[in-house]
Amino acid sequence: MEITHCIADAKHIRHFLDACDGNWHRCIYIRCTNCKEKKSCTGSGFLFHPDQRAVPLVLPLSDAYIVFSCRPEPEECLVTLKVSDFLSMYEDFFKKLKLLSPDCPCRALLDIQNHECYDW
Repeated sequence: MEITHCIADAKHIRHFLDACDGNWHRCIYIRCTNCKEKKSCTGSGFLFHPDQRAVPLVLPLSDAYIVFSCRPEPEECLVTLKVSDFLSMYEDFFKKLKLLSPDCPCRALLDIQNHECYDW
């Protein structure tokens, strides 16, 4: 079944696009090879770009296909990382958020970032 809507909130997508200047070629491609959440995730990874505070902004590949009207390829991104490298790089950040071993770091971050778009 093909996804026809974005998982990320529109405000989060805007924040992500602002961070990467609307260009997915400036993003880091995170390859998820051993995902435990295959049911809720339709992509094999996600795009990542830090914001101005170095907070990792994520966009699932399923959303990127819709937003950019194409499939971002790993070799066309700034760099490609394995999800284990991404988790290692942001280990302290995940500890601070109490996400020590999230089943899906993309989904966990996205849920938090979607929630942070609204201050109610």
